Amino acid sequence: MLNRNRVLLIYPPNQLMEIETPRPDGSLGPLYLAGALELAGFSVDVLDASVGTVDDSLEETFYRSVRLSNGLTRIGMSPDRIAEVVSKGDYGLVGINSNFTPQTRMALEVASIVKSVDPGILVVAGGVNARNLLNRFFAEGNVDQICLTEGERIIPMIAQTWRGNEDPRHLHGIAFQEATGQIVRRPARPGDITVNLDDLPFPAWKKLPFRHYDQISSPHGVSSDQQKRYAPIMTSRGCPFRCSFCHISREKSMVEEVGDIGSLRLKSVERVIEEIDRLKELGVGKLFFEDDSLLAKKERVRQIFSSVVGRGLSIADVNGVNLVHFLKRENSRLVIDREYLELLAESGFAQIVFPVESGSQRILDKYATAKLNLETLDVVELVRLARRAGIICPINMMIGFPDETEVEMRQSILLAKRLVEAGAEYCTFFIPIPFPGSSLFEIAVAGGNLDRNFDPDSFNWKNAVMRNTVVPAERIVELRDLAWREINTPQHVAMRLKASIGARWQDR
Repeated sequence: MLNRNRVLLIYPPNQLMEIETPRPDGSLGPLYLAGALELAGFSVDVLDASVGTVDDSLEETFYRSVRLSNGLTRIGMSPDRIAEVVSKGDYGLVGINSNFTPQTRMALEVASIVKSVDPGILVVAGGVNARNLLNRFFAEGNVDQICLTEGERIIPMIAQTWRGNEDPRHLHGIAFQEATGQIVRRPARPGDITVNLDDLPFPAWKKLPFRHYDQISSPHGVSSDQQKRYAPIMTSRGCPFRCSFCHISREKSMVEEVGDIGSLRLKSVERVIEEIDRLKELGVGKLFFEDDSLLAKKERVRQIFSSVVGRGLSIADVNGVNLVHFLKRENSRLVIDREYLELLAESGFAQIVFPVESGSQRILDKYATAKLNLETLDVVELVRLARRAGIICPINMMIGFPDETEVEMRQSILLAKRLVEAGAEYCTFFIPIPFPGSSLFEIAVAGGNLDRNFDPDSFNWKNAVMRNTVVPAERIVELRDLAWREINTPQHVAMRLKASIGARWQDR
């Protein structure tokens, strides 16, 4: 008989192209949910199926590669092993994390495995990808409910309703499928969203398989520091901008359904410091900041980073920054804030990826909320000053928007070349992907650049998935590959290939 008081939250296995660097998940979403469920009185386990439980070896999970019929390679626990864990755990509810469209197949695979163990287990999916692909997630009949918004308040209510054998129709912030096949969406209410982030439960970091993560040592990117345990932390949610290629762009226009989850909300410095202390108690020595827009409040950032260094920790990197925050007003004009760069360096911030995005102001204005004005902010000088301050600053560029011309793409390539010559460590060229849940997805579908019945397996940044673009997809890929090889140093190209393919793939 199912134990409706026991919950399992799963990061699915991973599927990827051979050129990609395999890495575990360990993102914060399920950890916040685990903390919320425990506060509500539930027994919770977290399973990262890419690495397995403490009883699994990495050779049987992370380094176990299986070629799939779609041409991708699957890594992680075998379906039988996942089924064994679910069965032995006697779980009444299983939650599946699905933020990334290219991993849709893996999320649905896990749902199928869970139902094969016991059809009576309640399967709930969440994450920006799941809530924007409702039809696909419900189509196979293995997902019972989908959370439509942030889950810290919704998931405990789902679990309590399930534990009490109550009808879920009274819940808000969820979607479910009727026996008739009709999908019912219950919009979130204002009280379902956490406005004051200090009210959030503490993430259940203790449930992460740190022993496995320590051996792999690859948070978000290739890491050479094998000595320090790393963990994710987030000091804010949302972003002041609404770039078309980001899920926040759609969420800000869907407040009536998902709540105001795209708005920028901040934790207090005191709350962040308490989280840092908890991570240190777990043996963590390196932090990865998952914020979408971390550097907006300069004094707040200084206090947080100083606390990191003062407690003997270091900073791995940050998920998102906006370059406008490196400006300050001086004598009625905007100039680069050198003191801020020096402050960040002194606070232990050794690397910041600069999201320049494009060398075309038209593209920036149309697709990136005009968050960067190339006339107002001299990004070449910004790189020079960052390097002088001791900060390594790789560059991210995007080429291949639907109406982007080859001339505009070359503007980005030329700017990237200048940035690397000015001292940027390297430049990565991404092809924009119209992920479901972003404004770019709606633009691409409306413009005939994407079929709504797209293949999520192809949604990889290595691919140009949009068609009928001004520059053909094949040419976009060609330009991207040429630019990467010509602009980056031979040493960097060799290092990335070895790290991504050799050390973590073929040698195994």
